[in-house]
Amino acid sequence: MKLFWTPASPFTRKVCVTARELGLWDRIEVAPTVWPLDWGYATVSFTEGLAEANPVARIPTLVTDDDVPLGDSTLICQHLNSLAPNAGVIPEGADQWRMWSRYAVADGILEAQVAMRAELLRPTAGVSQGFLAKQRDRIARCFDHLEQRADEFDGPLDLTQITAGMACGYQDWRDWLDDFRPGRPRLARWYEAFSQRTAMKVTEPSETPAH
Repeated sequence: MKLFWTPASPFTRKVCVTARELGLWDRIEVAPTVWPLDWGYATVSFTEGLAEANPVARIPTLVTDDDVPLGDSTLICQHLNSLAPNAGVIPEGADQWRMWSRYAVADGILEAQVAMRAELLRPTAGVSQGFLAKQRDRIARCFDHLEQRADEFDGPLDLTQITAGMACGYQDWRDWLDDFRPGRPRLARWYEAFSQRTAMKVTEPSETPAH
């Protein structure tokens, strides 16, 4: 498998943590993605092969062993789960829908965080403070929801826990994002323990495109 990858993306980190937790990381070839230093509004020069594999040119993109390009982190994690030699991170039967319910909220935080990042990369005069405030409100609501359901994180590792870990970690990493912990003690305690997992420690985000 080949993964188009950047160390700053929480969606990429979600895939990397999932692959490591499933024991599949050694089967993945990493293709670091190079972005221009000056974003502006110029045409982006994509890493060779990315746009050809996935015309959306979204990071992450995984090309499977069967040469099928998957350009969405959720699809990639589902594919990896299907390859897991042992227990997966997606429950079977009715339990999966409760997991997907939590997952949609956690993944929504990632979407809002990345949307804020994209907005802040615009020229200063063009940055919409109203848009940023809307994303902050969405992030706060979603973290509040996860706090209310934090007891559901006590079971076996699943994709929601991984995605919530990405959201908490990205919130910590970006200095323009608020601390998620005040008023959310159960979520804070859970993340303190979850962040110590080996897969979390070796995938900490970075702006440096190094393997």
